[in-house]
Amino acid sequence: MNLHILAQAERARVLLMPIKDDRVLFESYLRLKDTPQGPRPFKFLIKKETERYLPPEDAIRMLRKARGIFIVPGESPQESRFLQMLSDYQLASRPIEVCSHCLGEKKLTLIDKGAVSYKGTAICEPCALAELNREAEFRSLGRAAKNHLARLLRRRRNLDEVLALLTLQRIDPELTRFDVMTASREEAGLGVEDLDLPPPLLGFLQKRLTRLLPVQAKAVEQGLLEGKSQLVVSATATGKSLVGEMAGLKNLLEEKGRLLFLVPLVALANQKFDQLSAYSCLGFSSAIRVGVSRIKLGNMKRLPRDLNSDIIVGTYEGIDQAIRAGQSLGQVGTVVIDEVHMLEDKDRGHRLAGMISRLRFVAPSAQFIYLSATVGNPASLARDLEAELIEYEVRPVPIERHLIFTSGTEKRQLIRQLVKSAAQNRSSTGYKGQSIVFTNSRQNCFSIAQSINGAAPYHAGLQYHERKRIEDLFAQGRIDVVVTTSALAAGVDFPASHVIFESLAMGIEWLTVHEFNQMLGRAGRPGYHDRGLVYLLPEPGRRYGGGAESEDEVALRLLHGQMEDVSPNYQEEQQLEQVLANACTARSRDDLEMLHSRTIGLDDLDRSLSTLAGAGLVRGIEPTRLGRAAAAHFLSPVQVGVIGDGLRCGLNPLEIAVELETFQALFLKAADRISVALHTRISQRVLHGSFYDLINSPELRTLENKIQQQCLDFARDFMRCTCRENPYCGCVEKRVSERILELRMEGKSPQEIIREFSDRYGIYAYQGDLINYLDQAVRYLEAVEAVARVTRQEGPALVAARARELVEGD
Repeated sequence: MNLHILAQAERARVLLMPIKDDRVLFESYLRLKDTPQGPRPFKFLIKKETERYLPPEDAIRMLRKARGIFIVPGESPQESRFLQMLSDYQLASRPIEVCSHCLGEKKLTLIDKGAVSYKGTAICEPCALAELNREAEFRSLGRAAKNHLARLLRRRRNLDEVLALLTLQRIDPELTRFDVMTASREEAGLGVEDLDLPPPLLGFLQKRLTRLLPVQAKAVEQGLLEGKSQLVVSATATGKSLVGEMAGLKNLLEEKGRLLFLVPLVALANQKFDQLSAYSCLGFSSAIRVGVSRIKLGNMKRLPRDLNSDIIVGTYEGIDQAIRAGQSLGQVGTVVIDEVHMLEDKDRGHRLAGMISRLRFVAPSAQFIYLSATVGNPASLARDLEAELIEYEVRPVPIERHLIFTSGTEKRQLIRQLVKSAAQNRSSTGYKGQSIVFTNSRQNCFSIAQSINGAAPYHAGLQYHERKRIEDLFAQGRIDVVVTTSALAAGVDFPASHVIFESLAMGIEWLTVHEFNQMLGRAGRPGYHDRGLVYLLPEPGRRYGGGAESEDEVALRLLHGQMEDVSPNYQEEQQLEQVLANACTARSRDDLEMLHSRTIGLDDLDRSLSTLAGAGLVRGIEPTRLGRAAAAHFLSPVQVGVIGDGLRCGLNPLEIAVELETFQALFLKAADRISVALHTRISQRVLHGSFYDLINSPELRTLENKIQQQCLDFARDFMRCTCRENPYCGCVEKRVSERILELRMEGKSPQEIIREFSDRYGIYAYQGDLINYLDQAVRYLEAVEAVARVTRQEGPALVAARARELVEGD
């Protein structure tokens, strides 16, 4: 009989398990007694279907029948007594290690070098993985996250450590570290004194640096200073911007034309304008074209906007508006387009592609320098842009990427711990650590900032001077933490040592691999930090928009992800807008075909012209007066139709402007208190189903009187339409927006408008958001005025002009 006995000493007895073919047949327990001859059997209990005692001698008979007796070592004093008894009966035994979890399942699994430590014992890997999987299931982790934890367990061989990571009992960098993006040894750059630059520029640069960084040297070696157009692709903080500046300033000094430096965001344009203004010592004037706000406020700083300036910093749309309106850019020597990978952006990529094409047309002799973070298809993009590819993949500072699954209050506490740790450390160059925390909403931005001492919220809803103050304080090291929305801060330059992803979403959409890499690239700055630290804090099970992927799965996808290609695919309305803008720039069919072929992402020209002709915007290839008005005001054919229909129906120009865009960024002040009182989640966004449902529900009467009254006032003023779909018909949003514009036309400042909504309805808005909406309303009113004049409707044109003046303010 192939029988073995496994023995394990317990506190007062010895567990004996007969085993055959690695399966436990039954359990039995032997109690020993001391005799003059030594320890001897006293009681023998077996457990099969029932429990029963057998004569003590039966235990010895069972042991003698076994081919082997295996002892599971432990700390019980019964073990030494049992071994003494075996020796007295001349029964051989040997110690072995087995998985205690398997024993509980009546299985025998020997433990070898692959054992996993758990609660002071060793268990087999399958049992450890099963235990880990149970904890992962409890925490709603997805498949990718489970696989990551399994790999971590196999590497560490310690289940306690991995489980402690899930419960945040211990944050061990060796456990949380996903990988290290190593820094490569930088190639020796060119000495500044060796550059073929005009003496004034050479002298200026020699005061700032002695050698070029490798990417700068590579650009020079491949024809930068000979006027070649280039696509420079490299990681954040590798010195790309100076490539464009050197070319632009050299061309300026050699009287080849002015420098245009174009960026995607107003915040980044302001930052770049401040930097390039330093070249005023060389005698150059600077201006900024960012679609500067038309809303007149008493404390606004007016920046120079003259298109005749030597250096013009602008947003893509700011410069494109000048081209569409037929304004001359004069002699342009250099165009630098930063963040050119924005061609892939679904909302703005078509306008960037069109602007590049039109700029190349109106400035045919200019040198174009395109700056991009790493993309998947740089060679293809360089061909599309007709530029020399300068690719530099060396990372100047190593970046450690850490992954921690967490949620709720645990996450807030962990963020505080991470930013505090960062601020307490200094680099070898003496700079203390500073952190950027990325989140996905304004609400989170403020609540997270409020939970961290010394943190500042930073988002597009803030006014320019508020954002500028935070940027300056962070640069001076007087703020340790900036909490920002990912939509804004992906383009703003904050030299941080730590980047923390509180969320991996932008609004309610997951980040792309490209956006993610752009943001994490903010960690670690050469000359400031020895390394960058990036922490991803995904919440297991969190989903947006009913998507299948949970945030923990998204985290692993982003960490493993390959960079996407830049291959724009525009919607029909976006294509039509660009074809119309190109038609306004072209002088002939050949010009239009060239512009079309150079606009990345466009397809069938004739089909687009046919559609535009049907809308009355072109005749052949020539734009109509209506078409030129539409292009100058960035109107799509659909928007032109909305304006035309509104004018024909006798709508007030203010109503037409609201038809084109409503103000959405209104927030309920008491949302959290209401949620607690009703035990249900009420969105902070006012123009949202949960708020509408609250107003129409009997539960409104259970709230405090002031909140009830404010909600009822809101319903009385804005929710009294007769539409069958009320309040989901769009009328609420339109009436709210009209009221905002009416208050502005009465002479109220943005701050006073916000105060009125706050006092009467318990609703607030961010001043920056409101100014942006008023500014957009001004532009729509201007568009309504232009369309009215083109269609010979002078009365509505005058009304629109007066409304525009009143919204602009004095």
